[in-house]
Amino acid sequence: MPSVIVSSVGLEDESWVQHIVGENSRFALSEAEVSSDSRTVKHLEVVFAQKGDYDTAKWARQRAETIACEETLSFLSRKAIIPKYGFPVDVVELDPHRTQKTSESLEVLLQRDLSIAIAEFAPTSKLVANKKEWTSYGLKKVAEKEWLHKLYRKCSKHNLFLSWKRGEPTPLEKCCNFAMNGQYFVPQFGFVTNRQRPREPKGRSSRVFTTRPYFMNLARPSRGELDFEVVRLTKASPGLMVVLCEGRKGGGFYICNECGAGFRERKNTHETPYGEMCPGTLERVSLGHEFETDVLQLKFLLEPPENDIDVVWFAYSLAYALVEGAAEVLEIPSTDLSATVAYSLEGTIPPIILYDNVPGGAGLVARLEYKDILRLCLEAALTRVNGSCGCGEHDSCYGCLRSYRNQFAHPHLKRGPVMNYIKKLLDKWK
Repeated sequence: MPSVIVSSVGLEDESWVQHIVGENSRFALSEAEVSSDSRTVKHLEVVFAQKGDYDTAKWARQRAETIACEETLSFLSRKAIIPKYGFPVDVVELDPHRTQKTSESLEVLLQRDLSIAIAEFAPTSKLVANKKEWTSYGLKKVAEKEWLHKLYRKCSKHNLFLSWKRGEPTPLEKCCNFAMNGQYFVPQFGFVTNRQRPREPKGRSSRVFTTRPYFMNLARPSRGELDFEVVRLTKASPGLMVVLCEGRKGGGFYICNECGAGFRERKNTHETPYGEMCPGTLERVSLGHEFETDVLQLKFLLEPPENDIDVVWFAYSLAYALVEGAAEVLEIPSTDLSATVAYSLEGTIPPIILYDNVPGGAGLVARLEYKDILRLCLEAALTRVNGSCGCGEHDSCYGCLRSYRNQFAHPHLKRGPVMNYIKKLLDKWK
């Protein structure tokens, strides 16, 4: 029985707790996190009292009491162990409670799905909540736990993406001279602020970092293919996806393995989120989120509409038009679906990956396996890019192809070539 959770969070029905622990690994992870928080602030109380910093020691004691007295249901919903507004997903928080000794930190709850948090909560990111501006200082550390650490290779020209754990054999596939190597952490414990008081906002905080999704591979063998002559589908199957945030202009983040502090530039010395000098070293990494969901691969067989077109970015434009069209036909929010482009060395249009934007999948993309429904989605996509939005054919806007989630591709998305291609595709549809 995780006694720290039972005592510190106030759970009384131990049989119910045991059931949750046995069925939900997130509960076990949260137990380790709250235990680490409790031990840390109790240690800080002793350290600062010995230094004569009684104000900070008092804050540490009060923070320990807050951890111990948090209500059961509040804790379980905050950690997405039980539903709060819907079913739980990979939710993390920007935690001001560990380091702030202000009333403002007790009045906000900053949570995001991990695929969004790796950009919005990335170190140095600012966001406004409760009329205050909060700044992320780094990744949250949990005692005796490590972030998932992966190495990766990617090629933007051919959209190659490979990842592997440190110590595993490096994949042999080299792609081309444009391929680049890197590494990423998965901040599954969330993010933290430092001890500085939140500031008064001077305006709306701008989003500094963007994310990009990559398709890794199918988690299990495909259920087969469907050939519709102009497009070939690999039936919906569980697939492994990675969402990556590589910092400003791909520069990454400098993260301390010792305390979790993060910066956009390398520093010779730095402080922990608690304000103490840290002996740890900084490592340049990206931030990532891995999840399994339902994916549907579409291989369009007609040649691109223009000979000199960049087929990878054209595929992205076509993919996002199809996402919007499918959302309209299926009568769901477009945020429930997403898309990326798979690796291809061929000169034709690389495969498009449509996926349910929900860990585990929701069965949405599988509905496009029906030929009539797929045609309706393409017709709706054509309506989306027919020019009623008002932008030029060699441009795009939020009324056709752009969205909050595909900012990495905005400069390359063009609605005109997609419009011409879908028209040609539907003319040949039988």
